[in-house]
Amino acid sequence: MLLKHNRLVIIFLLLSIAACNNSSDSADSSSESSTGFTLSGHILVANNTATDNDVNDNQPLVTNNNYRETAQKLPNPVILGGYVNQPFQGPSGYSRRTGDIDDYYEVDLRAGQIIYLFVASEDLGRNDVDLFLLDSNNVVINASTSDQDVEGFKVAATGHYFIQVRAYQGASNYVLSIGQDIALTSNGMRLSDQFRPGEVIVQLSPDNLYQAQSVMNSLGWQAQSLDTSRRMLFQVDHDQSYQLAAPEFKFASPELQAKYETLMLIKQLRHRADILEASPNYQWQSFAQPNDELYPHQWNLKIMNLPSAWDITVGDPTIIVAILDSGALLNHPDLKGNLISGYDFVRDSRISQDGDGIDPNPADPGDGLSGGSSFHGSHVAGTIAAVTNNNQGIAGIGWLTKVMPLRVLGKNGIGSDYDIEQAIRFAAGLPNDSGTVPPQPAQIINLSLGGPDVSLGFQQVMTQARQAGIMIVASAGNEGTNIPYYPASLDGVISVGAIDINKQRASYSNFGDYLDVMAPGGDQTPDVDGDGMPDGILSTVGHEIGTATNNPQIRFTFDVSMGTSMASPHVAGVMALMKAVNPNLTPLDFDNLLRSGKITDDLGSPGRDNQFGYGLLNAQKAVSAAIELNGGVAPEPPPPFLVVNPTSLNFGLDQSQLILALDNSGSGELQIENIFADSAGGVLTIEGRGLGEYVVKLNRANLAMGTFSTTITVITNANIVKIPVIWQVGDPNATGNAGFHYVLLINPQTSETIQEITTSAIQGIYSYQFDQVPQGTYLIIAGTDFNNDGLICDIGEACGAFLTASRPTSLEVNANRSEINFNTGFNVNFFSSQLTSTSKTALPIGFSRLYQTHRLK
Repeated sequence: MLLKHNRLVIIFLLLSIAACNNSSDSADSSSESSTGFTLSGHILVANNTATDNDVNDNQPLVTNNNYRETAQKLPNPVILGGYVNQPFQGPSGYSRRTGDIDDYYEVDLRAGQIIYLFVASEDLGRNDVDLFLLDSNNVVINASTSDQDVEGFKVAATGHYFIQVRAYQGASNYVLSIGQDIALTSNGMRLSDQFRPGEVIVQLSPDNLYQAQSVMNSLGWQAQSLDTSRRMLFQVDHDQSYQLAAPEFKFASPELQAKYETLMLIKQLRHRADILEASPNYQWQSFAQPNDELYPHQWNLKIMNLPSAWDITVGDPTIIVAILDSGALLNHPDLKGNLISGYDFVRDSRISQDGDGIDPNPADPGDGLSGGSSFHGSHVAGTIAAVTNNNQGIAGIGWLTKVMPLRVLGKNGIGSDYDIEQAIRFAAGLPNDSGTVPPQPAQIINLSLGGPDVSLGFQQVMTQARQAGIMIVASAGNEGTNIPYYPASLDGVISVGAIDINKQRASYSNFGDYLDVMAPGGDQTPDVDGDGMPDGILSTVGHEIGTATNNPQIRFTFDVSMGTSMASPHVAGVMALMKAVNPNLTPLDFDNLLRSGKITDDLGSPGRDNQFGYGLLNAQKAVSAAIELNGGVAPEPPPPFLVVNPTSLNFGLDQSQLILALDNSGSGELQIENIFADSAGGVLTIEGRGLGEYVVKLNRANLAMGTFSTTITVITNANIVKIPVIWQVGDPNATGNAGFHYVLLINPQTSETIQEITTSAIQGIYSYQFDQVPQGTYLIIAGTDFNNDGLICDIGEACGAFLTASRPTSLEVNANRSEINFNTGFNVNFFSSQLTSTSKTALPIGFSRLYQTHRLK
């Protein structure tokens, strides 16, 4: 039988993969029959999810979208997964022999929207995919043709368009995203970029200098300098034809054609061994905005009022946050400037993944097989202190804060409370099994981990660390239950729950008497702000390349995850800003400020409640309160200033009601003088008064099919804010579709697939049922295999798991179970251009974030 594997990004919260079964599924108490038990449920997909009609998986073809005449119609906004290939490139399957060079999509776009193409291939040198935008006359309006992982451009004018995804060479999965105008990122080569057509900056290889010069001359390009030891500018005579454009393309202007031909030459040069670099000659201008490319997608920082806090402080390099986690990617370009020496406390070589026990190297070697790893600790570290204003990646909460990585989780994200105790002792400068202590203890400890049980003496080490002046913060847990989880529920530990982009408690977030405060944890299923990205938490991670089990290469990436593991470092990061302005701040001081309500925005019932604790931590309030507590004078409070959340709204195809929150990020009286929707009379109604939540309702009743947008304008006595709104009217029966799914029942100890089911979406819902399941412990994972490579859940493919894709949870099966429901959808991954090798040996044992499981066929 042909076997398929499953690839899944996994971020573990617990010390053990086994979780309590306080989930939404229901159990039948009937005893096991001789044939076993039945497990069933549904897999849900968001309505703005779509799938390329003709992928390489050998499943019944809907219809091909290879030509403009057969273009596949899309909703807007949308997140779509697809696959393209040149003939005889890529794995065997439906399109390998004939090729699937082009995918065409038909869509109504609004001016200012952003189109992204995320290329999923691990080998971009051989697999290159380009993105084109054509008008209704088949004329190329824009294109993005780099050899990077992300292509994209902004839509200049509202209209009816065709999007073309083309396999320039090789084969690859991809994710196509259309969203609101938040920001455009990537080092793409776009027709809309400001560069000089007919000019190329080239660095010739000194080993093949004359050959490289000959190539440039033969193409009609003339060097404008004679120094071959450095980058050179080449120009072409505009009267000389160097037709590199595909003959079927028509361009809106001669300049666009000249720019396209310039980009095609650069693409060809980049694949030559005698050319070290080839780039457009960009035209630059000065600008004052922060240059972290992905910051506009970090809704989580704005919702905590961090921009106002940064006006007071961006941190202090003497403040250290210890993260007890899976270690860190020490050479990640968005981390390494803020990482200090740490330690590895995973003592058991059977799960350590580096072949030894305790050692002074906290590098994350990966947590499983060669398919890939979670790099959970790096995600946590990036939220706290990613290097900021470095023209790439994300912004961290503390721009100058230092992170001490302490490795306590190994294979399968598992660690023991004894190892974690030793790491806490180390971070606090207390005696521990390493026999050493850091030159400077940490002032803050973050624990994005936990479990339902704890050893009797663990409270004592927490108390000792707190007595040493260290603030300790931990994630509350992802089970959606009020059952206490540890160490978050211990005395002296700040327990952090998770909210989503609407400031609602995330469905997975634990709650109860022990909950202290909330921070963003995200949700990867919806796209409430319509930016074409899941509403998770974006941070620093890695992606393993190839199948090597000895020093695998890692591509440094940025990806979204969700969970209270993501919420906890937000609090730790703000604590570091507070310590930066008040080095004398104690754990008791923080507790008292939290109880006073001075540093939070109240959520839920007035005052503390079991759903939200003391509310959402407000960074600006927290930093100002810390200054005042130290006897200082906080900077003059900023004047009243309206901020809204989300900053844009996406009703998609089916939503009729969304929440918009209006808040005063400054001080003083802020009056809402007017709020209205531009040019959408009778379609949008806005209900609310003053500051707080507004309900925005959409009435599609009298609208024709198509994509529509408007702007909600809020006028105050201080400032005016405009909120882009987008929605679609389409086939009332249209629903989300993430493609043909394989649902796998997996033994978590062996990664063996016990059963497999295939299913398709009906009205946005996949149904599945496993029969004759023996008593035991299982994982349920589902996904697509667009490239037909034998692996589900590749980058660019749909993926889901019970409870969540970022937090799979084991099911203890001793009865029939139904309503085992979870979500599926496409994720995106921003890549850094840098590669590295792990500084530890990754042993081929155990689980990885990319589960290696078999699909029976």
